[in-house]
Amino acid sequence: MSSLKEAITWSGPAVVLLFTAGRAGSRLPDDGFGVFDTPPDEVEFFEMSAEPGQGRAVVREYDLTFEEDRLDEPDFPGCLRECLRKASAHAEGIAWLMFEGAFHFDHLFTDDIADQVYGYCVAGGEPVVVWDRETMKSDRWKREIRGVRSVLDRDFPG
Repeated sequence: MSSLKEAITWSGPAVVLLFTAGRAGSRLPDDGFGVFDTPPDEVEFFEMSAEPGQGRAVVREYDLTFEEDRLDEPDFPGCLRECLRKASAHAEGIAWLMFEGAFHFDHLFTDDIADQVYGYCVAGGEPVVVWDRETMKSDRWKREIRGVRSVLDRDFPG
């Protein structure tokens, strides 16, 4: 069992938290995450409070619940990449996977939470999913996450 799997299943079922920050005013429908033969068993949606300030993104959270043994399937990271691609395109912004925990808009994609993010996709770009904790703790990963922050700052100035 990987430490990443343990982190995702710490409170019971395998819940993957997918967040979006974008321009779109509508949410992605539950069946919008159906990819490959591995759609989520359940999708919960949470509207997050809008950040004050002109140009700030609309932020949403989707909780994607999977059977725990599906996390061991070799194509599971590919499923997450496709979920990120669909979510970022629909949001017209950025989608990312992150462990549970409160965050403030100013800390998104910064070094202090880089090791809590295990996937991202900027609309129109290629999705990235990291499936091991060592990579998430690396300087290279911090640089990648900073790059996502620069897109957030450029596209949604605050």
